[in-house]
Amino acid sequence: MSSTDPAGVDKDSAAPLSPAEATFLERLHRCIEQRQADKQSLAVLLVDCGVIGRIDALWGYQTGDAVRARIAAGLRAEVLRPDDFVGELGRDDIACVLSVVEGPELALLAAEKSLRTVSGPLWLGEAEVYASPSVGIALFPGPADSAESLLQQARCACSVAADLTNHIALYNEAQVSRAASLLEEGRLRSAIAEDALDLVFQPQFDLRFGQIMGVEAMLRWGDGKRELVSMRDAIRAAEAGGMVTKMISALLNRALRNCSEFRQRAGLDLRIAINLPARGLLEPELFNLVERALRTWSLRPGRLMIEIEDIAVLEAHAQAQLAIRRLHEIGVKLSVDDARAKLSSLFWLANMPFQELKIDLSIAHDWAKQARSERVLNSFVELLHHLKLDAVAIDVADEAAATRLAELGFDFMQADFKGPPVEAEEFVARFADL
Repeated sequence: MSSTDPAGVDKDSAAPLSPAEATFLERLHRCIEQRQADKQSLAVLLVDCGVIGRIDALWGYQTGDAVRARIAAGLRAEVLRPDDFVGELGRDDIACVLSVVEGPELALLAAEKSLRTVSGPLWLGEAEVYASPSVGIALFPGPADSAESLLQQARCACSVAADLTNHIALYNEAQVSRAASLLEEGRLRSAIAEDALDLVFQPQFDLRFGQIMGVEAMLRWGDGKRELVSMRDAIRAAEAGGMVTKMISALLNRALRNCSEFRQRAGLDLRIAINLPARGLLEPELFNLVERALRTWSLRPGRLMIEIEDIAVLEAHAQAQLAIRRLHEIGVKLSVDDARAKLSSLFWLANMPFQELKIDLSIAHDWAKQARSERVLNSFVELLHHLKLDAVAIDVADEAAATRLAELGFDFMQADFKGPPVEAEEFVARFADL
């Protein structure tokens, strides 16, 4: 019978330790014994640099090793004290042990200093490169009773931190389910490497004319399962496996190929939307991948709509903003698809070249039965129109709701009742005569 550690990981199925990780864990084990003896606390900070994999791909592993060593040296000099220590684990993972802490506040302060240290510009010749770091924190004493489980808790917190605005997370028991999902993330990396992801397509309708006007391409497992795969999870898994360029290229070419086929086989001159987390905009080759795919399938740039998630990440990275502007300059359409975006983001979005914003009606429960909720939606749509943005409703319940949304000023909608995501052949069969 296999055993499971406090972070929900099956120990018996764990991968063999690298020499560096084994050495680090032995030192962490001795530190834990010291804290048990003197009744004090320690903290483990797992820093995901978010840049070494990209450097490996562009400049080679030797350059990646040099940059990783430079980052580790910066952490030792700027963050750690003489009795603290560092372990270089994965390509992007660096573990920092604060040998004695008085409480979580000191660990959080060290995490903030770590982010500032790693986030500075990395000059590689004439190229200026920026990391996208996240920090996970695990404390001892706590739920963990060993060096291995304490490190695993820090990894678990780090995976959560990647989706937070401040990119710092302190481990708690609620994150156990996220740690358990790492096995699924590994499966996703394998699917990307084996080109075993399929696309399905959901129609988008113009509420003003009642006609189909576009389609969103969505990822799905290619092994007979019906489940969709979120682009956020796919990008994260591709980053971990150093396959972001491969995944985005495959996604673009499959989507645009099908868009071309819809036009040739069914007479459907549709735009096609692809969801992309803002982290995907940090991929250096993104612009070239888009241009190449458009040329390959002889499509006008305006037929491609890129939907951006995680606006807070986009705001923080000049490189991502530059990618948005370059895509806009060649005619690619841009959409905001971020149900978690804050109102303050609208002030920033007003100066960016987006064409539409998607509104998830699932967060407005029973909006059609509440006059105030309708007024909020109507006012929001008017604001978007003042900003020259189209309003796209998603999670629309039925035809009556669609009619009312049109009256409130919405421009487009995407809804399962009008057409769930289906494979390309079924899409052609269903919509060819419309």
